[in-house]
Amino acid sequence: MGFTSEQEDVLWELWAKGEPSRLIARSLRSNPSAVRAHLAKHGGVRPPARRRSGRHLTVEQREEITRGIAAGLSSRAIARSIGCAPSTVSREIARNGGRDAYRATVADRAAWERARRPKASRLESRPALLRIVRARLALDWSPEQIAHWLRRAHPYDPLLRISHETIYRSIYVAGRRELGPGSAKHLRSGRSVRRARVPQRAHGRGVLRDMVSIRDRPAGMSERAEIGHWEGDLVMGARPSAVATLVERSTRFVRVIPLPDGYKAAAVRSAIAADLALLPPALRKSLTWDRGREMAEHQQLSADLGLDVYFCDPRSPWQRGSNENTNRLLRQYLAKGADLRKFSAVDLGDIAERINTRPRRVLGWASSAEKFLPHLHETYSAAPQVLDPARAIDQSAAATSALERR
Repeated sequence: MGFTSEQEDVLWELWAKGEPSRLIARSLRSNPSAVRAHLAKHGGVRPPARRRSGRHLTVEQREEITRGIAAGLSSRAIARSIGCAPSTVSREIARNGGRDAYRATVADRAAWERARRPKASRLESRPALLRIVRARLALDWSPEQIAHWLRRAHPYDPLLRISHETIYRSIYVAGRRELGPGSAKHLRSGRSVRRARVPQRAHGRGVLRDMVSIRDRPAGMSERAEIGHWEGDLVMGARPSAVATLVERSTRFVRVIPLPDGYKAAAVRSAIAADLALLPPALRKSLTWDRGREMAEHQQLSADLGLDVYFCDPRSPWQRGSNENTNRLLRQYLAKGADLRKFSAVDLGDIAERINTRPRRVLGWASSAEKFLPHLHETYSAAPQVLDPARAIDQSAAATSALERR
């Protein structure tokens, strides 16, 4: 089913507001499958309206040509009357049947159809740039990360520049799929149709005893100038599977912790304590968590590691925004419906490495590993008294080796 221009305007306006296809179809008195097919055809991106070039003949000028032919005027005389070159008039008449068959409306319609010339995109016309974007997209970099990395890596080569919006359009827009039909799977969302961003409602998650509020944190922690302050939460899969995530506030370095024994309080406390114990005390100073009941044993965790544990205000997970954002990135690999118990510690480490070695806008397009690992090595040299120094140093060496291989 096709849509009129008025219906298309309504469809795209509602889609930009985040309305689902079901409600859009109801507004158009159409079938939801027709709306979804129309959106999929354009990748969820509204196509730009076609416009006539000011250099081309108008309908009125073509009507003057018709009248001039009927009056027996020459091409030069007709050109003087409509204000254009004689060669323009002679070519216009010749390409539309000659003087005997020329009709203004037919000629105008034919010119509109001939103007449909697909223009080669920036990626299509620059093979070297296309290869680079494909390679970085295969590493699950976002289009924005790719665009800014190109500016840093090739500051003096304007041919290796592209905006993130151009990359998105090459992924989504029909007819501009230079990056391949499966390129959308490397995006965070994995969607093949672009959707509008809509706010999500936050919700509370229970009450714990003897909590220390996030408002009692030292004022210096808010400036993110000191290394060793972490934010944490759970990423849930198919129940009862879950993993714990920790993000260092200053460097955004992420650690993904398996929870093979489930996400009850005792299991979470044990897994987090074992993971953070691999770090020197100078790099595990505090932990900020949401009000989830999985942190019911926070006092024991604090005593085990000697770190302070703080909790967000009710219904305010955004107060630990670094962890919230990182968990959204991890959803590309840890789907909500997946059984996360199938991911081994090595698998989760590989996922964390992908995140930690990407350029990040918040870090001036440096990676988290570039910011965190030097502090880790420096702390080992200055204060090697960790609970398990041999294992920690081995893990640090492995992480450094992996970063150098990349």
